[in-house]
Amino acid sequence: MTVYHVCSVSQFERYQNSGMILAPVRAWENEFQAARFSRSTHRPIILRLKFPNDAPKCFGHFNQARELPYSFKLPSDLRRKDHRKTIKVAE
Repeated sequence: MTVYHVCSVSQFERYQNSGMILAPVRAWENEFQAARFSRSTHRPIILRLKFPNDAPKCFGHFNQARELPYSFKLPSDLRRKDHRKTIKVAE
């Protein structure tokens, strides 16, 4: 399942340095909700991630968010410093 994780620039740098997003990992099921959350929290980076299809839903959040109870290892293309092609900055 493709999900969208919203984060700040400093959070993304931490993800790159450690190679993972520490638990719990929350993400939106659709890009529209991720963009809305990005604008409302002033977090400009939206990462497209692959979650297991059975990832539990978060209560609330319009029933459109998922949560992993364990840390998520970043794909190798996000761990590189040349990451501008793989991230989307919300407008």
